[in-house]
Amino acid sequence: MNIPEIRELCIDASEIYYQYLEENDKGVSRIQIRSIEAVDASKFKLKISQKIFDEEAISLKHIPTKKDWGIDYLHIQVYDKDSNTLIIKPDTVISDKMRGGRADDWEIISDLKFLVERVRQWYQKNGSDIRIPDKVSKLDPPPESLYFKETSFQPSHEQKQALEYIFTKPLTYIWGAPGTGKTQFVLSYAILHYLSKGKKVGIMAPTNHALEQIFRGVIKMTDKAGISRDKILRLGGPSKIFADEFPEVCELLGLEKQLEDVQKQINTLEKLLGIDDVSNEIKLLEAALKGIEDTAKEKAKLPPLKAERTQLKSSKEGFEKNRRASELKIISANQEIDRLQRKRNSILYKISKAFTGSQNLDKRIRQLQWQIVEAESGIRGLDGQIEEDQKKLTHVEALIHALQKKTAKLTETIYNSLKGTRFRTIADKNEIADSSLKSEILETIEAIKDEQPTYDSLFKEYEMHDPAYLKQKLNKLLSEKDRLLAYSTEERLKNVSILGATLDTYLYRFQENKLGVDHIFLDEAGYSNIIKAQTLFNQGVPVTFLGDHKQLPPVCELSKQDIGRNETYKPVFVWDQSALYLEDLYSLDDLDQICLRYLKSAEAQFKQLHKHSLTATYRFGNSLAKVLEKYVYPDGFKSALSTETEIIIYNTSNPAYNRNGTRKNQAEVDAIISLMRTNFDAEKSDVAVLAPYNIQVRELMRKLPDFQNHNKLMTVHKSQGQEWETVVYSVCDIGNGKRPWFTDSNNNMSNGLNNINTAVSRAKKRLILVCSEDEWRFFQGQLITGIIGAATEKLNYGA
Repeated sequence: MNIPEIRELCIDASEIYYQYLEENDKGVSRIQIRSIEAVDASKFKLKISQKIFDEEAISLKHIPTKKDWGIDYLHIQVYDKDSNTLIIKPDTVISDKMRGGRADDWEIISDLKFLVERVRQWYQKNGSDIRIPDKVSKLDPPPESLYFKETSFQPSHEQKQALEYIFTKPLTYIWGAPGTGKTQFVLSYAILHYLSKGKKVGIMAPTNHALEQIFRGVIKMTDKAGISRDKILRLGGPSKIFADEFPEVCELLGLEKQLEDVQKQINTLEKLLGIDDVSNEIKLLEAALKGIEDTAKEKAKLPPLKAERTQLKSSKEGFEKNRRASELKIISANQEIDRLQRKRNSILYKISKAFTGSQNLDKRIRQLQWQIVEAESGIRGLDGQIEEDQKKLTHVEALIHALQKKTAKLTETIYNSLKGTRFRTIADKNEIADSSLKSEILETIEAIKDEQPTYDSLFKEYEMHDPAYLKQKLNKLLSEKDRLLAYSTEERLKNVSILGATLDTYLYRFQENKLGVDHIFLDEAGYSNIIKAQTLFNQGVPVTFLGDHKQLPPVCELSKQDIGRNETYKPVFVWDQSALYLEDLYSLDDLDQICLRYLKSAEAQFKQLHKHSLTATYRFGNSLAKVLEKYVYPDGFKSALSTETEIIIYNTSNPAYNRNGTRKNQAEVDAIISLMRTNFDAEKSDVAVLAPYNIQVRELMRKLPDFQNHNKLMTVHKSQGQEWETVVYSVCDIGNGKRPWFTDSNNNMSNGLNNINTAVSRAKKRLILVCSEDEWRFFQGQLITGIIGAATEKLNYGA
């Protein structure tokens, strides 16, 4: 296919996929916000009702106005999955509505469709610029002098060959199972080589987990090489654990940490120079406290006045309504009198009157005239009451206005008082009404009093310094503070050497501009799909994929079966097919040929995408490595360890009465409950329980809520990109009365082999396989059967 055809294919695929999600009510979940708490003048802490699948794919909706804002208006600073907490620094339009508002006025929309539309827009704008990379690196492969001297940091021959591939081929794939050194020895040394020559690199990944995992490995090596962390920028919202560990590299947190450090130095110098008089600062804070109390007293007068105003308005409106009714009665009576008078003056009436002597019309006219007199009298009375209410209303309005003016003046005074202190910035004067402000000011006063002895002690250290020198130093710090305040992400991008983002963040942030890097690395390439990974091909630089194509493929709501059965869905395969197959688009003539290879689960070509394999693992012991070589990596796989991986089989029998026709295995649930309660701590243990099916995970979550709260129960699909010391794998099948599906390593349609391999690969030291061992032994040629045969220990649940 040519470039225009590929572009159209990706646009069509996105439109069809979006329509499918829309019509089938898929791809969207609404997450309730349970509480909103102001962290400071610009940040808010949100407690949410459930976990977010992908924090790069959310928007915030204001329910009363039906307005919503995407991720780039939220500026997620921290997402703590364990406590379901988000800390955001939203744009002003959001914070103005959020401050003082109710939590149930808001909800988070986690919308897959939002990401699909983003991809379509990218291809509309940039699809004509994609090309299979054809430029090799400007650098030669790394010299031996680049590698650290310690034996444990020396790359192997295989790893050095991988580095040579990266620097001599335009498009490369470094394959390696977990523990083969893809990150520490291949990717990190490639990056260190680029940085040593003053070059810049981009690191991409399909998920936040994968991005942060690879950053941990890279930062370990850049730290060792003495490279400052301010040369690294991770775009998007970090997890809480990553933000706590590496605040300097996070988009917003690193900048704020620098500002905080500079402000501390400014405070110190101002005190030493006598610029910031402590007693005066305390006086200003105490004046602010008094102002807050006075404001509260004045504001307390407003509710009764407003209630009186409402009552007067209601009374006046009632009188005005009655007056209008009287006016209508007069108009109606005059019209009736006019009609009767015309009738009375008619010839017919006079003839009739001569014969009958009737006086009825004259009597009726007199009655109506009397009613008019009464109504006019009533109007005069109502006018008096309306006038009286208006006078009272004017008086009350004047009192309210005066009070509001007085409280506004008090608020302004408080605001100005606080501006003259170190107290946190008040971004909005309305924040002065915050009930927590008073206690915060009191805490600040206590902190100032408490730290004064420290400054007195410091002063002795600076006694020998010329005040002019200290003043000069202070001015430099003030200039640095101003620079940091104006230091946007765009400015940071110009100065960093390592830029990282998820593919979704990259797609949005760089629709209009280039990355400006010399090489792009995509980790977990097997888990990335064609349509997103291919967007990296418009940068005109070498691209390297890293990963393991024998683990899980990308997540797509349309399955391979759906795409194979319905001709309309055929283009959507680019959302489901791994990025490692993208060269099919460039080497084959039409969609039918490409899709046929996809449906047959054909092997990737690896012609234009130059593959290099890392076959030695430093994680798995020899027995497990041999099993994985037999079932998963037949081209070669070996262990570099002298020890065995601990594999425990927890044999569990699930009787027929426990089976309910679903994929749930109740006996395995019970066994895992016992195992977790006896051996692991929900908060402290580095452990996760994985299962291939949602129904099993939901039951485990219901029975083990403490482990759920710490994000340690999930499907194998959701575990991609994460690792734990111990992995407990609930196999589910056979024991639930069902033939294997995700656990069938020979089933290409379910990608069973990849599913099991992914679960096994999440374990760094110990794998606990919970299954019906006796039943699985009858299924020969299966990966699970092979793992059972390599077990280092076997236990029977209930024995």
